[in-house]
Amino acid sequence: MKSLSITPLSRPVKARIAVPGSKSYTLRALLLAAMTPGKVTIVNPLVSDDTEAMLGCLETLGINVRRTPASIEVLGSVRDITDKDYSLDAGLSGITLRFMLALSCVVPGRQTVTGDPGLLKRPVGKLVDSLRGLGADMEYSGKDGYPPLRVTSAVLHSGKTVLDGSESSQYLSALLAIAPLAGGSEVQVKGELGSRPYIDMTMDAMKDFGVRVRAKDYLSFSVAGQAYEAARYKVEGDVSSASYFFAIAALTKSTITVANLNPKSLQADMAFLKILERMGAGVAYGKDSITVAGKGVKALDADMGDCPDQAQTLAVLAAFADGKTVISGVKSLRVKETERLKALRNELKKMDIRTSSTADSLTIHGGKPKGAAIDTYGDHRMAMSFAVAGSKLAGMKIKAPDVVGKTFPEFWEKLDALGVETITKAPNIVLIGMRGTGKTTIARALARKLGVEQLDLDHIMSEKLSLSTPEIVAKHGWGYFRGQEAAIAQEISQMNGALISTGGGIVLRPDNIEALSKNGVIILLSASLDTMVSRLGNSKDRPPLTDKKSLRAEVQQVRRERQHLYEAAADMVIKTDRLTPAKAADLIIGKLELSES
Repeated sequence: MKSLSITPLSRPVKARIAVPGSKSYTLRALLLAAMTPGKVTIVNPLVSDDTEAMLGCLETLGINVRRTPASIEVLGSVRDITDKDYSLDAGLSGITLRFMLALSCVVPGRQTVTGDPGLLKRPVGKLVDSLRGLGADMEYSGKDGYPPLRVTSAVLHSGKTVLDGSESSQYLSALLAIAPLAGGSEVQVKGELGSRPYIDMTMDAMKDFGVRVRAKDYLSFSVAGQAYEAARYKVEGDVSSASYFFAIAALTKSTITVANLNPKSLQADMAFLKILERMGAGVAYGKDSITVAGKGVKALDADMGDCPDQAQTLAVLAAFADGKTVISGVKSLRVKETERLKALRNELKKMDIRTSSTADSLTIHGGKPKGAAIDTYGDHRMAMSFAVAGSKLAGMKIKAPDVVGKTFPEFWEKLDALGVETITKAPNIVLIGMRGTGKTTIARALARKLGVEQLDLDHIMSEKLSLSTPEIVAKHGWGYFRGQEAAIAQEISQMNGALISTGGGIVLRPDNIEALSKNGVIILLSASLDTMVSRLGNSKDRPPLTDKKSLRAEVQQVRRERQHLYEAAADMVIKTDRLTPAKAADLIIGKLELSES
């Protein structure tokens, strides 16, 4: 897994940066453009993983799309969809999933709507219930309430449906967006509707496409029979992306202006600016920019119900604020890309920050956080939120930093431009395990598949001393061998992206594992006693490790002495008994890719 080290600002800065187009408006515009006859040009769109997920689904349905450097042209429409089977893959994009479920109910064909494993854990039951209330024919392919689903209806009847709005505003946005294709509809909301500004954004985008929504106190919404009409739509800058830089300004007492922003934007995260003002920052609104002048941060109580995407950023700021900060209105964070409240508590604990939580709140006891290596849980906002801490605090590292590609691929470059230096390291892959578990042969296969050089610690030592391993032990003894091994481990641990196979005794010195694990994934290869003995056979090129008379007895004793050390050191374990070296290498690569995502 890659990791990214952050060097904090040496002093407050005065800077100006620009952010990409709004993710929320880009995805809404793509959906509405797909329901609009004729060509629609979307200017200043956000190009990100979520955007590609939405475009991929539209193109799978047969809707012609053309990308240019500054725009996305939606050339076709839902009129081009034919009556056949489709598989719509939303990747990790929750909003794409919800929008495609709704769209599939009003177009020809039979759509299976699915996504990556992480997305399949996100609920959709309340949306499905509402769509069924309008006549949708939808069936769960697995667990009820969760994707994937198969949609076989091609029309919905105009009328009234009920939606539980407490879980996600995206459900209501999806229902409103497709209402014109259903001949109009009315949605009655029960329960507390969260993230209301996102509904305002949906209605705002629909108005720009010629469709008006009648809303009454966020309790009922109606769309009369209308048609979408638009030729060009300009996406305003993303306030969510800008918020990380606003937070950095507040924390580091810097003055940062973010351009390409609408100061009167309806985007939900505009509310975060009010919270920063309460924490002590000054906020100024320009014609097409917003400036935050930081003065440090203060503890406070804040309801994030209308801007939950910045709850993680606020939690990180609160770690630096003396006193207790209570963040409420965050129950929706438990069903996002990850269980965000749990993830926040885990990572803040690494920084020596005490927290507690309820179903709908998070309490942070701020003070003096320390630097830590942050796990991102496949969640872009975990990476960017904790990067804010790195602008002030030394020792911050972000694991799997590429996750920001979901919504803000240029985030790290923007951070560098601000003066917050970032250095990305590819981890070393370190194979450990006993003799006979396959370290050497699997390392060779892995090196071929990855296109990298294999570095074998025992081989490096032999070359350095011009002696084989048995000769080194015979001439100098095991103590000398272990000392040389430790020196090489320390040296090789400084490498970047190396494939390292070790001797079986590497775990005998804790400092070896400490060094190798700093920028390395430790993979334990294990095998049964019978397998190890069979593989070792009558080999004479390995010096004895015990005074046992038989190979089986020696292997058994060494395993008993070292097994707990191997298990404590390992990030993952691969059992090699029934694997060829090539298959073991494939399994390792698959597990590494999964951990990266």
